[in-house]
Amino acid sequence: MTLRPNLNSITTRLILFGLALVIASSLARVFVLSNYLRKDLTEQSTAQLLTLANYVASDIDHNVVERRELLKRIGSKFPLALLRDPHRLQAWLGEIHEISPMFSVGLSILDTSGVGLAGYPSMSDRVGKSFSERDYFQQAMKGEFAIGRAVIGRVSKLPVLPMAVPLRDGGGKVRAVLVGVTALDAAGFLDGLQKTRVGITGGLELVSPSDRLFIAASDANLVLKPAPEEGAPKLHDQAMQGFRGVGIDADARGIEELTAIASVPSSGWFVVAHLQTGEAFAPVTRLQNFMLNNAAVVMMIFLVTVVIFLRYLLRPLKNAAQHADRMTRGEIPLEPLPVVRDDEVGHLTGAFNRVLSKLLESRATLEHIAHHDTLTGLPNRQMLADRMTQALARAQRGETQVVVMFLDLDGFKPINDELGHEAGDAALCEVAGRLRDALRREDTLARVGGDEFVVLLSDLSNNAKEAAQAVANKCLEVFQQPFNILGLSCQLGASIGIVVGDGECSPEKLLIAADHAMYRAKDAGRGQFCWADECEICSMDDKKTSCSVRNLSNRKKSANDAA
Repeated sequence: MTLRPNLNSITTRLILFGLALVIASSLARVFVLSNYLRKDLTEQSTAQLLTLANYVASDIDHNVVERRELLKRIGSKFPLALLRDPHRLQAWLGEIHEISPMFSVGLSILDTSGVGLAGYPSMSDRVGKSFSERDYFQQAMKGEFAIGRAVIGRVSKLPVLPMAVPLRDGGGKVRAVLVGVTALDAAGFLDGLQKTRVGITGGLELVSPSDRLFIAASDANLVLKPAPEEGAPKLHDQAMQGFRGVGIDADARGIEELTAIASVPSSGWFVVAHLQTGEAFAPVTRLQNFMLNNAAVVMMIFLVTVVIFLRYLLRPLKNAAQHADRMTRGEIPLEPLPVVRDDEVGHLTGAFNRVLSKLLESRATLEHIAHHDTLTGLPNRQMLADRMTQALARAQRGETQVVVMFLDLDGFKPINDELGHEAGDAALCEVAGRLRDALRREDTLARVGGDEFVVLLSDLSNNAKEAAQAVANKCLEVFQQPFNILGLSCQLGASIGIVVGDGECSPEKLLIAADHAMYRAKDAGRGQFCWADECEICSMDDKKTSCSVRNLSNRKKSANDAA
């Protein structure tokens, strides 16, 4: 008896083919599933990091605003006569500090030359000393609230953050400066950030871009340390330039991290939440090892099973082949081959078909979500870009025109701020419904931002401008009637920028042109529309377009700050 395999045997060939198939399919599953899970984990982890960063940033912003308002209230009630009596002044500060001890290190008064007059708790090292060179004093002397640079306190020897407000007389002249100092790790200030870790390798940092300084961090070694110089991690450079969001980048040590960045509006700081990808993707590595080990076991079981049961398993196949051969010779009519066994293969096929059906339904749902705004159900920016590209291509072929209308709501921010996000969402949904009813079925209405909508009119003839004006008036008319928001009557308006294109411009340039026109409509008094000079915009090169995008972003930020 020989154990040498017979390569001409169908049994041997099936065994070798089966082994090769098992190996190839196992490796393919490891590769495909690893990539899929890595992408899925990236999305979930970055979303969780961004949620954490936004929560921490909101909490810090609340703490800063709370202290700012306290200083302003104290300053508004300060009796200027106490400036001539240091003992009474210190007693008064003590009473204020006992009532509202938000400034854990204490409160102090500086005269207009920056010399300390009094402080509480008693600060002998501050009274009589000059603080005129401090940034918060210089800014307060200009009549503004000031947040100073975080430093190591002279008295407390702890990392502290000073804040200051000017004390004015009845004529508005600055007579002194009130300073409040809080320890960074004081309860209810930044202690939560400094005690929070993200997983094992991650953490949080609070960065001041203007000072290029780490104000607070989960890693105590980073507190009050300079931020990396420009040219360090790219995502950090982008954050210093105003980027807020999520991304993947290597840290200063070259270790890849998932990073989320959120703003602290009241101070100009930003919060960074980060986690090493090695930790985030540890489940993928474990799954890879499990799948490889599992594949090795399966191959051994497969080999033994095939050798023992192959003849038995091939018997129905042989009978089916004979049955088919008889049909080809005309001995029996053409008919479905008989099903010999209702075994696991049949059950698995039925189960697989049911799973596949559900997967197809899920994919259709995901595709809808990927191309539509989840709140209003309108097309999102991605679908708008696709439709604009198609419309411009048709316009170039058919010598027709397209119109892009950029709408920004007037009066939305007070509703969102005063009535809450639920009211804001309800307002956006009602606005979307009214605008949708005002447009034709072939027109595209998309939501591209918080309270920003874009209308695309395509396949227009030479009367494009008249058609656009009629549609713009219809859009403005929908805001004539008040909106019923959570049982309250609210008034909203819109400012519209309009641009006409003929297929020569890119979608980005048309959107920039319409957005610029929208801002001109706002500057002109809101509740109206303005036309864009599309030819001028289309003549811009890519470098100018990039500059326009940056300028537009800065302009939006300024408008939001002003609001």
